[in-house]
Parts: sequence; C-alpha cells; structure tokens
Amino acid sequence: MRMHLIPNSHIDPVWLWDKYEGIDEVLNTFRANCDRLDEFPDLTFTASSLQFYQWVRDHDAKLFDRIVKHVAAGRWEVVGDWWVEADSNLPTGESLRMQAQIAQAFARRYFGRTSEVAYLPDSFGHPATLPTLLAECGFRYFLFCRPGGRENSRLPGNLFHWEHEGKRILAYRLKHHYFQWGSPERRREMLDDPEYRQNPVNAFLFGVGNHGGGPSIEEIRAHQDFIRTRPEGDAGFSSCLAFFRNAEAATPHIPVHRGDLHMHAVGCYSVMRPLKESIRHAEHGLGFARRALQLAAQADDALTPLWKATLFNQFHDILPGSCAPHAAAACLSEMGGVDHAWREQSYAALKGLSIAHPVKTPEGEFRVFNTLPYPITVPIGVESCMYYREGAAFRDGDGREIDIQEVLPSVRCGNRRWEFVDTLPASGFKCYAFDSSVRVDRPGNQAAHYRPGETIATRHARIEPDGTTAIANANGSVGWTPLLNAPPRLLVLRDTSDTWGHGQRAYDDVEGAFSLDATAVATGPVTAKLFQSWSWGHSRVEAIWSIYEELPQVDIDLRVHWSEDRRILKLELCPWRCRTVDVTMQAPGGSCVRPADGAEQPLHHWLSLPGVLPLAVLQDGAFACDVETGRLRLTLVRSSYYGYDENQPLGPCDPQQRTDQGTHAFRLSLRWGVEACASPEALDRAAAALLEPCWTIRESANANAEQNA
Repeated sequence: MRMHLIPNSHIDPVWLWDKYEGIDEVLNTFRANCDRLDEFPDLTFTASSLQFYQWVRDHDAKLFDRIVKHVAAGRWEVVGDWWVEADSNLPTGESLRMQAQIAQAFARRYFGRTSEVAYLPDSFGHPATLPTLLAECGFRYFLFCRPGGRENSRLPGNLFHWEHEGKRILAYRLKHHYFQWGSPERRREMLDDPEYRQNPVNAFLFGVGNHGGGPSIEEIRAHQDFIRTRPEGDAGFSSCLAFFRNAEAATPHIPVHRGDLHMHAVGCYSVMRPLKESIRHAEHGLGFARRALQLAAQADDALTPLWKATLFNQFHDILPGSCAPHAAAACLSEMGGVDHAWREQSYAALKGLSIAHPVKTPEGEFRVFNTLPYPITVPIGVESCMYYREGAAFRDGDGREIDIQEVLPSVRCGNRRWEFVDTLPASGFKCYAFDSSVRVDRPGNQAAHYRPGETIATRHARIEPDGTTAIANANGSVGWTPLLNAPPRLLVLRDTSDTWGHGQRAYDDVEGAFSLDATAVATGPVTAKLFQSWSWGHSRVEAIWSIYEELPQVDIDLRVHWSEDRRILKLELCPWRCRTVDVTMQAPGGSCVRPADGAEQPLHHWLSLPGVLPLAVLQDGAFACDVETGRLRLTLVRSSYYGYDENQPLGPCDPQQRTDQGTHAFRLSLRWGVEACASPEALDRAAAALLEPCWTIRESANANAEQNA
C-alpha cells in the first residue's frame, strides 16, 4: 500500500492546561474514537502513552473494556510503549529505560502485546544515543516529526536507518507533521505531495491532537473519498506498525544516519530550570533508593509509583519547560512528594543496615554509605550539633587516624562541620569516630572562617583570586601548567526568543559580564577554598572553589541569585591550548560526539575536551551548553516568559509571568589529563561519584546497645 492513512490523536496531557484537564481530554478522546470505530467498520485508530490507558482503567472501566476489544480486533493500535511521549534529550538513560519497562509491563498485562514502534511525533529533537536505548528495549521502528526538514537538512531522507554503536532502528520523519485543523484544500495538497507520489510507501497521520479529539467524522469521510479515488490497494486506513513493515519490505537501499536529530526548540534545554532540577533529583534519588534497598536485601516495588510520577513529568511539554504556570507548580509539588518518599525509603533501608552493626567507640560513630557498586575516593563532609572534645583525633573503623579540617557549617548556630578525603567501599559503608582519649594539634573552629587572602594552592592545583587556574606539572618537574587560558567569566546574554527558542540555533548575544567584587580564602591541611562574590545588574553570584591535597581536581560550587528579565547567564571556561573541533558528551544511555560549532546543546553530567591537556567538566545543575574551539559555555539560567510563543503579541503594558527568577545552585568539578579523561565509562563513574549522596547515619554506643539487647 502506497498511502498508509493513520487516524490518531497525539494528546498533550499537560501543556497550556494541567494534568486533570488532560485526564478529561484523554477520556473524551478515547470515548469518541471508540464510537468512531463502531460507526466506521474500515477505520483504525492509533494512540500512545500507557499512562493514558491507566487513567481510563481507573476512571471508566467500561470504556477500558471497549478499548481492549478494539485492540484485540486489530483496529486500535497502542503505539509507543512509553509511559508518556517524553522529552528524549534531558532524561537519564535509566529513566528512558523505565519509560519502556513500566509501560510494556502494563501493555503485556492488559493487551497481551507490546509495540515495536517508538512514537514521539511532538518531542523536541532526539539524542544520537536513542537508537541504542530503543533497540535494547525491543523497538524496531521510530516515528518522529522534529527536527523538520528546514531545521535539519542533513538527514538522508525521511525514511532511514538510525544507528548508534552498532544498534539501529528504522526511523521515519513525518514530512507534514500530524495533520490537524487544516482545510480540505490543504489536505488534498499534502496527500498529493510529489514525494508521496515518488515513494513506494508513505505514512500520513491525521486527527486533532494536542488537546485531543482524533479524527472527526468529516475527516474520516474525506479520507474515505480519497481512498475510493485511488487504484485498489493504493491507499487505506492503517497503523504505524503496518506502515513500517510495508516500508521495510518495499524500499530498496534505505540509507543510514548517525548522530543527533537536532535542532529544534533549543531554549527548552535550559528554560524553567526548577522543573528540570526537581526531575533530575528524582531520577538520581530513585536510583540511590533502589541501590539502598538492594543493600538491605529488600524489594524495590514501592518505588514503582514514584517512577510513574517522575516519568509522567518527563512529558515533552513539562520537562522542557513549555507548560503553563499552574502546571509547572503542580509538577514541582508532585516531584516534592517523590523526593520525600525516596528519602524515607532510603533512610529506612540504610538505618536498618547501620543499626545492626555494633558501635565500637564510646563517642558513637558516623557511618558513611556508598551505594555504588565500586569504591569511590571523594571529599566527605560530616556535620553535627553534638559536642565533641576539642582536638579529639578522628579515626576510621580500623583505627587509622584521618586528617580532617573544620569548615563552615550550613547554619551559624550550634553546628560544627568537618571535611576529609577518603575511599569508601563499594556497596557498603565505612565507620568514622572521634577519639576523645587522644588529642591532635588542630586549628580551632575560628580557622573555618574565610579571611582576606590571595592565591590558594595544594600540591595538585593553584587558583588565583580571579579564578585563573594552574596545575602541577605532570612530569614531576617544578612549576605549574595552565589549566585555563583565561579566568572564567560569568556572561549575560540578551534573549528575545520565545519560551521554546523557536528559530534559534545558538545563544551568543553577549550584553555584559559579572564584576568580581570581593574574594576571601579558607585554608587547612585537607582543603583550600576561595570565595568569590560577583554582581551584574540586580543579580549576584557567589562561588566557592575547593582544591584538595589528596585529589587532583578543582571543584566549584556556584549560587546564583538571578533577577534579570529575558536574559541568559552562561559560565565561560577557556581550556588551555584546546583546539578541538568536537566534544564528547554524556547523553541518555551513553555518550556521543558533537561538533564544537557554537550551537546550543543539551547537557548531562559530563563533557570531555581533547587537547594538549585533556579536560573533563563534571557538573550538576546545568542542562545546556555550547562549545567552540577553545571555549566552553555552560548555560546556567535562562529567564523567559511562561509558555510564550513568538507568534503571539506581547502588549507593552501587559504584566508578564517570568521564569527562573530567584536562587539557583550548581556544582562543577574539573578533571584533567589522559587518565581522568580515558573513556566515557570512566567519566560516567566519576560523575556518579560526584552525584552519590554518601549519606551519613549517626549511631551512638548506647542506642546500639539497646537495639542489640
């Protein structure tokens, strides 16, 4: 069949409306299309998102039974087999696997089948790693729309094999997107497209989407008329799976494409950062909780509802930040519930492990957990309101004395905080305690305060007050090698684009740079820290640089207080003697190589720049970046308007609802050298160690004795 006409309804459960209106629209759409299937015996219908079917089952059991019968008859295609039509650039690989795992379990249970067709007709571009993820989840085909032909003309055609690291799927880009609200004349024009006449097999989706609806009776009859005008077997109502199988068999020499399917809506990599941060924290928190439960030999079934909530909020109009203010508030509320629940489950599991372990010291112990399946050597901080004898030695569970340094606590009341560096065992915990019987000559707590100062240095790195950074010569010779060609800059860029960044490929309209107003230092035997205070306009940034005697890395903690309108804040780093034309970046489920051409790119937790001195940047908090030869810019904050489309007028006197105002926190860690940047797998581990919570459970000797009794 040359023309596969596929009645469908792409439904946004959240966009300019909230989830509850979305549920209403799913129920109304599915009920209407059951009626259409009953009325038109030759009709088919396609719909995605197993979350929708869960809603139908929960709220209208009779309607769900009707759908099950149409699915069994082969007339209703449950396509996609993800929980929702998620964004595919920003979620972690584990999240995208969970999209499929949870959805496929539902499909097998209630429909007795799963789908081979991955279905994202409205998502805003796709990473190069997606073919591997989809293939590993059992998909053979992928239907998408974005980027369109004008946004990415490098694709070899609309039908192609999309490949990554030896895994491939057959992909099809809908040339005319999904059809809705068009006139009969426009419909005939599209159906008569010269490309459709030339290709042996084509797919044409029709039906009202976004707010739901599906094909109207008028549309169905119009397409029936079209079918009758064609030669027998040339056109008919169909499904996505039937189209792909037909295209696979009838199309000779299908070309192969490797790489990202970008560029579309690049502003969605960064706008509405609080939504992105809450979902990213949930992803990592659920991974941590799963590992904690595994350590305690407990099932992780209770995490499934939390995953469902997280996966739902990865929908491509929530996570990318293009939804309405009340929908964004609902997302933050829901993710707050997820955050609370995974913490409760994690603590219960780890506390059970800890309390079963005898306390060996009268002062009590700090049990620091590493749930990762490999040892990690990291900075560790312990903070407590409990009193310890001043100058008491600090020891690990084997009695080895550990160098510690008092640093500023999170609150200025009765707390004390200490920092040290040690190696935590894989999938377990290590005990630490103060030994009051032995005093150590250690600076008093006044040494934790910052004071006027200039350069800070350890045996690995040296940092000037403006952030100029050098590292010790690798060959053991005396002296320093620059790590960065210039001091880092905090740049402010104008941004007149809409929420999505429609029509944008890059952001490079620099308006100014933050001024460095003040610096101070705190030093000691474990770590040296540089504090910087920056300002621009109504905004300010506080940065703390940390270097360690025992670790070859430079850590940076940023706290941004942002009060700018329709502007972007980027952190610019210029690596020393970096002439790279491409950059290796972490992506969902793997890594990919992207050109250093200044384009805005989605960012996960690391990127690696080759050069005379290879440099890796590990980070938590930013979701976009751009790279040019000799320059990296991390997109920290992008302030726009909620759900503003460039085609809509902005009245000069209208009040506006601005996004991303307020306080934002970021963590960076710079690593250098061939060993640190050896492989994507090594950087994945380093990033996981940076993100690992390393939870501390505090046990007293008396409480432990009572528990054992």
